[in-house]
Amino acid sequence: MIAWLPVFLSGVLSLSPVPSGTEVSDASVPYGAALTEPLRRVRSVDPQIIGLLREGLKRSVTFADLVAAVNASDVIVYIQRVHQLAPTIAGQLVIVPVPHEQRYVRIQIINQLSPEDTIALIGHELRHALEVAAAPEVRDQKGLMALYQRIGEPGGRVHSYDTRAAQNTGRRVRSELAG
Repeated sequence: MIAWLPVFLSGVLSLSPVPSGTEVSDASVPYGAALTEPLRRVRSVDPQIIGLLREGLKRSVTFADLVAAVNASDVIVYIQRVHQLAPTIAGQLVIVPVPHEQRYVRIQIINQLSPEDTIALIGHELRHALEVAAAPEVRDQKGLMALYQRIGEPGGRVHSYDTRAAQNTGRRVRSELAG
């Protein structure tokens, strides 16, 4: 049984413009198979999320770099759509404590966003997954709280944090999708 913990990172997506990037085709991306390789780290069983991941890989260099970086890490990321999160929260990352060495996080994304906003929000949350990956001591709720008390900014709810890096990443991905 998976125990869900109340610590999460909120994804507040700001759509202010950032200089646009370039479009990426499947053929030009060295990680084009990032979603099909057996040992991939970014996973979903939701066909809509898988389609959005493919779209993000094609249209955003930043998004493709995030997926590649997560795939090179020791963290496995599961992404799922949900019908409802706390008010003002469009996405969140939750650590899934397990009794062995593997580290798992779950990204939950609200179901009502446009495809571009959803891809940008996934990018935002993948940045959080990389922040966790860079901190090997984070293996449970206590470690996650300590990390984000150190590097994050408190959100509007208890145990809710965000980082400027994740906010900037979400804006950059959204800008590349628009460009």
